Amino acid sequence: MSFYGNMAYVLSSRELKTPKILQGMGLSIEARRLKTILNDFALYLNSGRFKVLKLKRGYIEAIIKGHHGEWHTKVNLLDYRFSCSCPHHRFRKALCKHVLLLLELYAFLRNEARDLKLIESFLEAYKSRLF
Repeated sequence: MSFYGNMAYVLSSRELKTPKILQGMGLSIEARRLKTILNDFALYLNSGRFKVLKLKRGYIEAIIKGHHGEWHTKVNLLDYRFSCSCPHHRFRKALCKHVLLLLELYAFLRNEARDLKLIESFLEAYKSRLF
């Protein structure tokens, strides 16, 4: 069995953190679009679509290779700021799927309770801008 085969197995059995946070905030993750985005996390991770440029407590920056291009995405959980070069964010100023994927990646890489609290506070601040 290859390393990637093992990694896919581990990821497929890992519980995603962002949906639980959103549910705890009273937001339905049953919306088809949101559910699809968060379920794409393992696919994006396993197929090498994340290129992490910077990771530290409260901050993650990465290039995310999407279906229609590569998007430079940043999330600063301490200053409650985010940006993404994708059209959805640029034109609608919405919290796009790339930001949600990056938040899940941050939770995956950092995996500490205090970091999950940062994600929860960030999502609470922007819940009106989710899609």
